[in-house]
Amino acid sequence: MPYADIEDGIRLYYELTGTEDAPVVLQFGGGLFGRHNFGLVNDGFRESFRLLSFDARGYGASSHPRERYTIEGWAGDGARLLDAVGIERVLVHGTSMGGMIAIAFTALYPERTIAACADVAFAKPDVYRRTLFRVWRRMAEAMPWDEFSDHVTTQAVGAGFIESPEGENIFALVREIVGLNDPYTVRQACLAMEEMDLSPLVPQIERPLLRRTARHDILCPPDLAPSGLGARRWPS
Repeated sequence: MPYADIEDGIRLYYELTGTEDAPVVLQFGGGLFGRHNFGLVNDGFRESFRLLSFDARGYGASSHPRERYTIEGWAGDGARLLDAVGIERVLVHGTSMGGMIAIAFTALYPERTIAACADVAFAKPDVYRRTLFRVWRRMAEAMPWDEFSDHVTTQAVGAGFIESPEGENIFALVREIVGLNDPYTVRQACLAMEEMDLSPLVPQIERPLLRRTARHDILCPPDLAPSGLGARRWPS
């Protein structure tokens, strides 16, 4: 199995797949899904890109230190992974918390970034989202893991999709993916998003950054309340 030693005692599991001469896409996964966030779309990525998919610190087969995790810290691990595997510049893609990490990576490491896409993400939560992440964290500490997964599903997936043919197995799928993750890390991810404030970094962004959101997304809509910084209210 391929591992990269990024600092003393910290190893990241990674997969580098696809056509060798194609541009590299560095993926950052969501706080509850990790690398498995992209299982249904990775084959499509590999048709045109070389894909660098990895378990972030605290997830999957990578090291699980009992420490405080931050969005900026996970972005730094992405840069250290590039150093370890000998890649200079990449396209960056992240979804949900991974999109937040993509924003931080693009701001902090412009020399490593060709362009980036932050999917359903924001730079700072408003009071509503901070409260939501705090409640998630408390629920993850107290509830059975499967029940917590079901609750998250109802807030991350629309009611119509749940009752559609495509959403028939969504609860089982989310339970399976969330169950792959370390509960300690998931609680830390909720805390990291609750306390996140990337607004000082946003004006530093030099590389193209596509921000994708959905109008009816509960967690990451285009517009947040005034205390937050969403995709639509972006400094020029």
